[in-house]
Amino acid sequence: MFDDLMTLLVILSFGFPAIPWFFGARWGLRGVWLSTGFAVVILLCLFPILFWVACGACGQGAIAIFVLGPIWIASALLTVTSAAFTYYKYTR
Repeated sequence: MFDDLMTLLVILSFGFPAIPWFFGARWGLRGVWLSTGFAVVILLCLFPILFWVACGACGQGAIAIFVLGPIWIASALLTVTSAAFTYYKYTR
């Protein structure tokens, strides 16, 4: 179960930079920044809570956060960069 959760979270982390493009196509510039804000909050705040709930005091959650933390931070930075590119694409 833990391995499946780790794999799922790695895959989801790489999908977050595409979110501004989807919301930008639907709602324009407002959707780009709104979706970026939600994506970054989910990446940096809600994923660690998932391990606290799922693992409790077993210790695997701490290991997972240590391993996935840099991936989440990089994904959050890529999401903001992707939003900037999307913003400039839709302003023209």
